[in-house]
Amino acid sequence: MKEGLKKVHTIIVTLVIITVFSGSCMKKEVPVLKTWDVLLVTISSAVSGGTIVDEGSSTVISLGVCWSTEPGPTIQDFKTLERAGQTQYSSSLKGLIGGTKYYVRAYAINDIGIGYGNEVTFTTL
Repeated sequence: MKEGLKKVHTIIVTLVIITVFSGSCMKKEVPVLKTWDVLLVTISSAVSGGTIVDEGSSTVISLGVCWSTEPGPTIQDFKTLERAGQTQYSSSLKGLIGGTKYYVRAYAINDIGIGYGNEVTFTTL
């Protein structure tokens, strides 16, 4: 009886170690996106969007487009917020300044972090 319990204990410990080890080796990834070209440009607004190519290691919980007058915009700059659960989405950029060059990237957030799409540029009228 004691020998049988020892074998069961060994099997359980082995399974726990395998489960923990395999989980820690899983690659954790942020979403991968493609930023859409900017359309419908006016003096103070424009429309862009994005396509989620891969959600990464977990479900996307937030997404939109971010923009700045400097390269490499992030969600710390201006951003839109769209409904999660979409793989393609459009966003209206508002409050822009006429005759100004802007840099735009789609973004999506999952439990691992923030993924950004390629950067596109446009100039308001």
